[in-house]
Amino acid sequence: MANKNFSLTRRACYLAGIIQAVVNNLTSLLFVIFNARPYDISLEKLGRLIFINFFAQLVIDFLSIYIVPKFGYRKCVVCAQFCSAVGLAMLGILPNILPPYIGLVISILLIAVGSGLIEVLTSPIIEALPSDDKTGNMSFLHSFYCWGQALTVIVTTILLHFIGRQNWQWLPIFWAVFPAVNTYLFYKAPILELEGDKSHSFKLSSVFKNKAIFLFLFLMFASGAAEISMVQWSSFFVEVGFGTPKWLGDLLGPCLFAIFMGCGRVFYSLVGGKLNSKLFLMYLALLCVACYVVVGVSDNAILSVITCAVCGIGVSAMWPGVISLAAERFKGSGMSLFSILAIFGDLGCAVGPWVLSIVSELSNQNGLSLAYADALNLSGNEPGIQLGFLVTALIPFGMFIILLLSFLKSKVSPRRR
Repeated sequence: MANKNFSLTRRACYLAGIIQAVVNNLTSLLFVIFNARPYDISLEKLGRLIFINFFAQLVIDFLSIYIVPKFGYRKCVVCAQFCSAVGLAMLGILPNILPPYIGLVISILLIAVGSGLIEVLTSPIIEALPSDDKTGNMSFLHSFYCWGQALTVIVTTILLHFIGRQNWQWLPIFWAVFPAVNTYLFYKAPILELEGDKSHSFKLSSVFKNKAIFLFLFLMFASGAAEISMVQWSSFFVEVGFGTPKWLGDLLGPCLFAIFMGCGRVFYSLVGGKLNSKLFLMYLALLCVACYVVVGVSDNAILSVITCAVCGIGVSAMWPGVISLAAERFKGSGMSLFSILAIFGDLGCAVGPWVLSIVSELSNQNGLSLAYADALNLSGNEPGIQLGFLVTALIPFGMFIILLLSFLKSKVSPRRR
């Protein structure tokens, strides 16, 4: 009966996961439109939008440590849905009444406030609900981001096909309806708060007393960068690089990526407790490196699209896996640990795609991309993007090295108690 009473709360949280996927992925699906006339926004500026989005989110992650205990879950989560709705609506309006890039930046900042608060709040809201299977409920909650990402690609692709690219502005306005509805659901839904949240005192210094935390922060950074770099740029790369129709590129690139990532997370939620987490994450990081390298050097459109999708498996368990390892390593650290991990994960989400775009833009400007294409006999239209993918492979490779050294060290010298 207790669970039934909170069914509206659960549905609102699940819908919030889908909304977070919409606001984080819709803009990148429109990159080709923004890069073309009449907007003519450069690749670096498009990559900068991703950076602005996730950097703003990590600021919200940090501020929420102080804001949420003061105002409570309900007011903050309602604010998250409202900002998401307004931000999406402005995404369809402002670029056509302001200088396009300024309009995009303003919209992205509003969207980021909503997404950042959603990320911070939905997990503790679900955790606070009465249940005999909190771990299963939490895994089920986080899978909605993946399914929401796939839904965003499919629905956006279908609608864009029917309304035409020239009418793209109706897409974000359409998606704004969902957070608007969820604003009402969270206003009406019963919400519990975790014990001790209102009295929690955040002490940043306590987290950094153990220097091992810096390794986990890099692992979170690498997890965010590896995931978002591929999913944010795969649609643009497949369409522009190989001339694939946009609807097909979106479905075979970011959509399959999301589905594979969702399946990987479900698998990890079922068997993660039976695996050596370090070894499993190490293999996933190596798979991720291989995917980035293949996309960076391949001249085959089909192989590149398949590899983009398979990368979803490689990144699937990185974010939750690193959090689980950190929670085990730093028991008793409380909310401060998870807040800092989220901040560095979002920092990776911001920096990774931006670095890829900078490498692509600079290599196109100085002729390095043409030399790279000649050296590998690439026939695609965007060798600069491929070079960007190849350079970005260094991030999951760094993750692989750290996990490998940590795994070997744990085998040689057991952890002191």
